[in-house]
Amino acid sequence: MSTIKYSPQELSEALGEKFPPTEQQAEIIAAPLEPMLVIAGAGSGKTKTMADKVVWLVANQQVRPEQILGVTFTRKAAGELSIRIRAKIAQLAATGLLSEEETRDFLDPAVSTYHSYANTLVQDHGLRLGLEEDSALLGAAQSWQLGHSVLEKYTGDYQHLNSASSTLIDAIVSFSSEASEHLVTAPEAHQWIDALVAKLQTLPMDAEKDKAPTQAALKLIDKLASRATIAELAEEYTREKKRLGVMDYGDLVAHAARIAQEVPAAALAERANHQVVLLDEFQDTSHAQMVLFSQLYGQGHPVTAVGDPNQSIYGFRGASAGQLFRFPETFPIVRGEQREIAHVKHLTIAWRNTVNVLSAANNITAQAATSTGPVTVKPLEPSAFAQPGRVVLNRCTTVRQEAEAIADLIVTEHQKSPEAGLTSAVLSRNRSQLSIMGEVLSERGIRYQLVGLSGLLSTPEVTDLVACLHVLVDPLRSDKLMRLLAGARWRIGAADLTAFADWSRQLERRRSRGLRAEDSERHEGPDTEAIELARAELNDAASLIEALDYLPPENWSSSEGRSLSEEGRTRLTALKDELATLRLMANDDLETLIREVERAMNLDIEVAVRPWVQNDASRANLDAFADVVREYCRNAPRVELAGFLMWLEQAAEKEKGLPLPSEDADPQAVQLLTVHASKGLEWDIVAVMSLNDGVFPGSQSDRWTSGDKALPWPLRGDANDLPQWDTDQPALKELLEAESLFKDHVEDHHVAEERRLAYVAVTRAKSLLICSSSIWTATRSKPTEVSEFFNALVPLSQGPAPQAEIGVWVADEDAPEQNPSRLTPLEALWPYDPLDGPQITGGANRQEFAYSRRSVIQEIADDVLNADANYQPVTPEGQQWAEEAQKLLAQRDFLSNRERAVEAPEHVRASLFVELAEDPVSVLENLRRPVPRRPGLAARRGTAFHAWIEEFYEKTSMLDLGDLVEPADSYLDEALDLESMKEAFLASEWAQLQPAYVEVPLETRVGPVAVRGRIDAVFQMEDGTWLLLDWKTGRVPHGKDLKSKLVQLAVYRLGWSRLHGIPLEEIKAAFYYVSAGVTIRAEHLSNEAALEAMISSAFEQLDS
Repeated sequence: MSTIKYSPQELSEALGEKFPPTEQQAEIIAAPLEPMLVIAGAGSGKTKTMADKVVWLVANQQVRPEQILGVTFTRKAAGELSIRIRAKIAQLAATGLLSEEETRDFLDPAVSTYHSYANTLVQDHGLRLGLEEDSALLGAAQSWQLGHSVLEKYTGDYQHLNSASSTLIDAIVSFSSEASEHLVTAPEAHQWIDALVAKLQTLPMDAEKDKAPTQAALKLIDKLASRATIAELAEEYTREKKRLGVMDYGDLVAHAARIAQEVPAAALAERANHQVVLLDEFQDTSHAQMVLFSQLYGQGHPVTAVGDPNQSIYGFRGASAGQLFRFPETFPIVRGEQREIAHVKHLTIAWRNTVNVLSAANNITAQAATSTGPVTVKPLEPSAFAQPGRVVLNRCTTVRQEAEAIADLIVTEHQKSPEAGLTSAVLSRNRSQLSIMGEVLSERGIRYQLVGLSGLLSTPEVTDLVACLHVLVDPLRSDKLMRLLAGARWRIGAADLTAFADWSRQLERRRSRGLRAEDSERHEGPDTEAIELARAELNDAASLIEALDYLPPENWSSSEGRSLSEEGRTRLTALKDELATLRLMANDDLETLIREVERAMNLDIEVAVRPWVQNDASRANLDAFADVVREYCRNAPRVELAGFLMWLEQAAEKEKGLPLPSEDADPQAVQLLTVHASKGLEWDIVAVMSLNDGVFPGSQSDRWTSGDKALPWPLRGDANDLPQWDTDQPALKELLEAESLFKDHVEDHHVAEERRLAYVAVTRAKSLLICSSSIWTATRSKPTEVSEFFNALVPLSQGPAPQAEIGVWVADEDAPEQNPSRLTPLEALWPYDPLDGPQITGGANRQEFAYSRRSVIQEIADDVLNADANYQPVTPEGQQWAEEAQKLLAQRDFLSNRERAVEAPEHVRASLFVELAEDPVSVLENLRRPVPRRPGLAARRGTAFHAWIEEFYEKTSMLDLGDLVEPADSYLDEALDLESMKEAFLASEWAQLQPAYVEVPLETRVGPVAVRGRIDAVFQMEDGTWLLLDWKTGRVPHGKDLKSKLVQLAVYRLGWSRLHGIPLEEIKAAFYYVSAGVTIRAEHLSNEAALEAMISSAFEQLDS
């Protein structure tokens, strides 16, 4: 290895840098090539130091650039580090520190994210563990749908699963991912939980008394049993991923860690390729990532890890702050036979913050628990150039007053230095406070941007769109229909809504009466079919969607004397027709359906005419939702509307409603974002809102014994850093006490993480830090206590040399005795003029916010109404618009005429033949745009029965799934179980016979149409005749319905006769209705001439 040519200071001077490295930085840059941990405080220049270390190593020819590996968490951070390194290496050649000959074949250093590095390792060495190179990486939508599929197929013990399906799916995916992150297999976790449950079930309630277990004890054990079931489902989820050859992000890191542990050749190759390794943001790594890098580079390899324990804020994502403290032992220095702990260095000089801001940060961390061992965390120190800066503390009456005080300070600071271009941001622990802040800024005409926030599904246009999608496929989502009915477009008034609800309840009562009819009283009659259809919907309660599909007669009046107004009926009819049209496309391409719904609801027009939104941003939310749909369609293994809506509901809960559309950062706008999203950013002015107890720190501290999805903490790789529940107890009484103590320890652990989050928040400020709290929040009936983090800052405002100032301060004794928001609740009259907007009263005092569009639209409407019928535009723009309008109208007329044209099909299914004969126009319309068939349990049960009967006959047969999901059959199937169908079949004569053929594909021409179908089973009877049998799973038909279905058998008989040259009279046909155990033998079937006459007559009708 060559000698050192340049010291860090000499190199900095040679490169012409304005600021040479400090002593701390120089010590890290020139440290020997041995394992080293750098504790770098916020704003201490860690990225610059890492880049300088790389350049120093290259300049002194210690390593080549391509032999250096840099790993960080985000693509942005990786990109910044890579750019800095490349720029400085280019300077080496430009300044002559290295010759052109020496740098000619230099390659770029490898800089990647942690997940990207793991993926490369799996791609290069995965085959050694049986992992395919083309294994696909699951996105969020794919993982969720796979979890959904696993849950649907589950047939085990589900009595403990009381949560909603979406919650359980989230639990399956999260449990599996967390187990992978901690290198625990799902079977191991399942076995551990089962053993714990079995142990606890043997414990008495009281070791000294004979007592029955309390409800609390039973609930706790039941919750653990639920976790065991989730672990079992996670096992199946893992097996399904392996079967499909896919993996999620948790699997990716776990596989990489296994390669590091089990493939020595991989570790040798990585150490040879990367002679120096830099690990950034090490405090945010997971257990699996620690194992990965320690196995690859933990035997004395030159690894420099940089991190700050005070900025470890991603525990909810699997990060463990304690791992950084174990680095010196896990990555020891190896010198021959001797092993020493790694070097520990510090960067404590903050270059970002002013003196007083640093004092605030240090006061918050001063109350944190101190660490023992080789790793210590030192307080930040101001640089020699640091200005005093300001820290302002506000204690306000309400959150809105908080926002107003913050806005006042931001405006004042900008007015002091209008040319300085000050940047500003408002941070909050939760999103809810930011909406109030945005409202206040809007009222004052101050530009702001919501950065990195979710809530796309809560925007009005997307909410309306999703509500309509629910109505199309789910008859039980009356809540979604209510949004449409009461919204600005349809504006159904209170009287009509009440009458409409009466009609819905009347339909429900009518259905219930049909279901209560005794079997003995059922007989063939005009009401038989209605009763059967009602029975098929026995699980449906009153539905407004059903009421809309079957509006009441003209002169209907409810038992309460209410009826629909003429205008109300007109609007409901129009909505009914619109939804019916959209349902024709519900099975089409999902992206196409979304566009059609958007157009039908006029959402594109509505967002375009909002006067407070710029034209180029008017469609931002709709376009962002379209991107979500596109991404879902690209990644989801099965694309269907019902599944997409279920995924959206999970996204609304887990991802807080999906991200809002991003926009380029505007340095002149106030940035509004959560504290988590602010990590790594900085502004001149930073305000931290709502430092209230229960808000920041938050009141919810999750422990693994609550909820459904957490891996038990004793199984985690960082178990020693977490509170633990002592389950080694003599009785359930002591067990509950231990769990209560565990809960308290978890709360302390939660506050420690929240403290680190507060530290991140205050260190984002360069010169002005505003920290505020409020006495009354939301609509709470009791005042809110000040956060302990806020209390830690109050002493800075005291003493002879205060480092903080009091701004707005309302003492508790001076605050209103009741919450102002409860005294004057926020109200708005409904219904309201959609062009004027709601007239809002009550709530906190606020400035008027211009909303009304009525005056503008009224003026435009008057111009149109008063225009001359023969008016011709005079400007070129007007003439262009007129010409374009004429083309669009002509196109609409052309398409409308083309839509009405119907053509005869060349072929149809056998089950559609009779419908084509009876109503050809409707059938052809349906063939052109198929009506969505009701999804659900019927198809799954039919598939299950089909699989069973295949096994029974030991041959391939297939039920006609088209029949299984026809409305006449599928509704009743939902009320039947598979076992009853099996029993009925086994008791029938067909279970004793072996078919000669099963699943016979058939195509025969009847007149101008080719009819296609499949005969389920063909038996050759003892007398030599043939019997064609068609399995049916719906209700047994009668009368006209039976007569129509027999036409299908007639077509099958004709086709079989032609196929084998068998006379028609030697072929018989029958239906076997599995659920009822009834065989219907066709005694009189139409012959070829009758069938052709039937279809010819229909086509003559079509031509006319």
